[in-house]
Amino acid sequence: MSLQACAEVDYYLHLARGQGRITFDRRSLRDVLVDPETSIEVVRGLQLIEEVRAFAGETIGLDASASNFNDYYDTGGDPIAWNVSASPPDRFEAYLWRFPVVGALPYKGYFNRRGAIAERDRLIDLGYEALASSVSAYSTLGYLSDPVLSTMLDNSEDRLAELVLHELTHATVYVEDETDYSESVASFIGKAGSLAFLSQRYGPASAQLQQARSRRANGAAFQAFLRDVTAQLDSLYESDSPRAEIMEERQHLFTASKQTYLERRGELGEGRYDGFLDWELNNARLLSYRRYHSHFDRFDAVLERQGGDLATTLQVFVHCGAAQNPWKCLDSEGEGL
Repeated sequence: MSLQACAEVDYYLHLARGQGRITFDRRSLRDVLVDPETSIEVVRGLQLIEEVRAFAGETIGLDASASNFNDYYDTGGDPIAWNVSASPPDRFEAYLWRFPVVGALPYKGYFNRRGAIAERDRLIDLGYEALASSVSAYSTLGYLSDPVLSTMLDNSEDRLAELVLHELTHATVYVEDETDYSESVASFIGKAGSLAFLSQRYGPASAQLQQARSRRANGAAFQAFLRDVTAQLDSLYESDSPRAEIMEERQHLFTASKQTYLERRGELGEGRYDGFLDWELNNARLLSYRRYHSHFDRFDAVLERQGGDLATTLQVFVHCGAAQNPWKCLDSEGEGL
């Protein structure tokens, strides 16, 4: 057996061990809820998730079967997993890994940070820009039962609802070899669905909903800013300039973007996204961010055509996911559904 084959076997064994640990160490929500040692914060979080699951199935039409989020797994405060992604430094082109069932993916998951760092460093040695980032939750796409993770409960109500809806969407809409479509659909349903959930739970004029809308508006403004940054870099990468000039100019563009952020900080979250100032220019990071925040204008257009109804909008996303070009379908065929 070759070294590469041995490495692949070791990787899948590591995944089996990690998933097995989660499967065998989880506890049923019922046991956690009646345990006198369970904190009130955990009880409230789990009860909220139960409400979100019911909302997801009844109002949006997501697969919210009893097997999803019906158990609880305590991560001990650590991330559940780490994802590695990569891209060449002179163009936006995701490095792809191919896996059984799910097809080609622009990231590779690990249940331990050490393995993720080793893979990141391997890619850097090959000349790529790479990123190893922690994961707050993940979906097995309905093939296995996904538990509530203890780290999920650290989020605010609106963010927790968004996260649960995002992961449930993956069990309903997942398109092989179309990761950007699958992730962006899940992000959109998570964001739009969580606002609808808050409106139903607290009322359309509630402070909870207004606060969530304000945070989302800040997020949308920063996403638009970052889209402009990546668009400038895209234009540079596609130019006929020598590679050395491209590499030098891209750093100037990125440095200038940080100055622009400082000048517009008040309208870009008032400090909420100041972490951007510490970012190093890394195409893998920028591609990863864009993967989860792309084409929301297209999704909004579909939602508007469906009269604001998330359930029928979801059906359009499912239908277009089966099309040869999901994005083209959203702009054309989706209108007739």
